[in-house]
Amino acid sequence: MECSIEELIIALADKLWKGKREVDLETAVIERISKLTNQDFWQLFIELDSCFENIASEGEERLARSL
Repeated sequence: MECSIEELIIALADKLWKGKREVDLETAVIERISKLTNQDFWQLFIELDSCFENIASEGEERLARSL
């Protein structure tokens, strides 16, 4: 099933917010952004991977506060 970049980003944000990392989804988002912006995949990966990790690392705490 083909998804728009917006749908992929929403799905990724939902996973990261809950503290989950999904490599395939993250890679799909980075690939799409790379193509749309004509930027190197690996440079984007380096920048975004650390952002993804920072967001996901606080997921359990966020979920605990929401209960």
